[in-house]
Amino acid sequence: MDFDTRKKYYNLCKPTEPLAPGDPRNLPIDELDGAVRGWHWVDRFAKKIGMVEEPVLELFTGLPGSGKSTELRRLSARLSDKKGAHLLPVLIDAEEVIDLTNPIDVPDILAAILHETEKCVLIHEGRNSDQALQEGYLTRFWHWLTTTDVAIGQAGFSVPGGGPNLVAEMKTRPSLRKRVRETVAAHLSGFLGEVEDEMSLLDRRARDLGYRGLVVIFDSLEKLRGISTNWKDVLDSAEEIFAANAPHLRLPVHVIYTVPAALVARARIANVEFMPMIKLQTREGEPFEPGMEAARELIRRRIPDDVLGELFGPDAEVRLAKLIRWSGGYPREIVRLLREVLLLSEEPVPDEDVERILGEVRSSYRMMVSSDAFEWLARVSVERFLTLENDDHRQVADRMLQNNAVLRYLNQESWFDLHPALYEIPGLQKVIARMKSGG
Repeated sequence: MDFDTRKKYYNLCKPTEPLAPGDPRNLPIDELDGAVRGWHWVDRFAKKIGMVEEPVLELFTGLPGSGKSTELRRLSARLSDKKGAHLLPVLIDAEEVIDLTNPIDVPDILAAILHETEKCVLIHEGRNSDQALQEGYLTRFWHWLTTTDVAIGQAGFSVPGGGPNLVAEMKTRPSLRKRVRETVAAHLSGFLGEVEDEMSLLDRRARDLGYRGLVVIFDSLEKLRGISTNWKDVLDSAEEIFAANAPHLRLPVHVIYTVPAALVARARIANVEFMPMIKLQTREGEPFEPGMEAARELIRRRIPDDVLGELFGPDAEVRLAKLIRWSGGYPREIVRLLREVLLLSEEPVPDEDVERILGEVRSSYRMMVSSDAFEWLARVSVERFLTLENDDHRQVADRMLQNNAVLRYLNQESWFDLHPALYEIPGLQKVIARMKSGG
C-alpha cells in the first residue's frame, strides 16, 4: 500500500469526527436488522418531538464516541423535513460556546441558546447575522447588565464589541462569567422571563418563514468533565441545573440537551435517554451476530474490503472480528484502533504489532482504574447493573462512566458491562472470580 493510499484511509478514520447525514461513512446503525442498540434513536426522538403540540425537553446522553452527535445530526435533518415535523433546527456545539472544563450555570447555557438561535433565524431570513445581532437580545442584555451592575461595564469586565460577543467572552474569561452569573442570580425570575419572551418571538419568526416552529439541539454537553482537580465540582454543577427535569432550562420551544453520562448514576437526574453501544453479545454472554455485522459494516464504510485484505492479510475477517470484540461495540474505539493499525508499516500487519496496540489500550485502562474500584466494577460485571449503595459507589460510577470503563447496552431492558480491557487487569480478575464463586 503506497503512502497516499494509507494517508487517505487514515484520514477517513477520525475517531472524534461527527458525521453529516450525507457522509458515505455514516452508517444508519438503527436501521439494520437486529436492533443492535435497542431503539431506532432518531425515530424515537423525532416522534417524541414531532407528534406533540406543547414544547418538550429531552435529556440525552451517551459515552463520547458512541455515535450520539452523528445521530443528532441525522435527527436535525429529519425534523426539518417538510414531510415531517418541518421544524427549524438550531444545532449547538457546546465545545464552541461553553467552557467545558469548569462548572456551568444556567446563564451560560441560556445565553448561548439565545445567541445561536437568533443567528440561525437571521440566516434563514436572509439577513446579515453579524450586523443584525448588534440590535439583538444579547445587546439589550449586555446593556441591562452594565446598568444593573456598574462594575461589569468597567475596564475589568468590559466586552469588546458588546452583547454579540458576550457568549464568546464568557467562555474564555472566568471572572466575567462569574460576575454575570451573580448578577443574573440576583434577578433570576426576570431573566428567565425575558429568555422565554425572546425565544417565543424567535419561534414566531421561524413560523413566518414557513416552519412549524423551532427545535434547539444542544450537543456536546456530555463532554463536560472538568480536569483532575475539579471533575467532581463540574459534575455537581451539571447535576444542579439538570436535576428535577431542568426547570430553569425549559423553553417555549422544543429542546434537547445532552448531559454527561455520569449523571445517570445520580438520583436527582431522571428520564435521561442513554444511547448504548453496539451489542456484540447478549446479557448472558452469548454472541450476537447482528451486532458483529453492524460493527463490520462500520469498518467497511471507511476502508473497503480489498484494502482491508491488503492490510490484515488472508485471515482479515478473523483479525477484524477480534478487533471488534476488543472494542466492546464502542464505535470510537473501533475507528481509533483502525487508525492505529494504519500507522504500522508492514503488510499484512504482524500479529505482534496489533497486540502491541491492544496492549497500549489495556495499559491506559490499568492506569485509569484504581484498586479501590475493583469491588464495584466486579459487581457490575457479575450483575450487569449499576448498583449504588453509598456515595463512594456513586463517585466510582462517575469516574468509570466518564472514562468509558463501563459500557451500556440495551435489549428489552438496559444492562451494563465492563470494557473488555478491564477483564485483563489481574486484580480485578481475582475479585470477579471470588464474587462469582459466592465468596
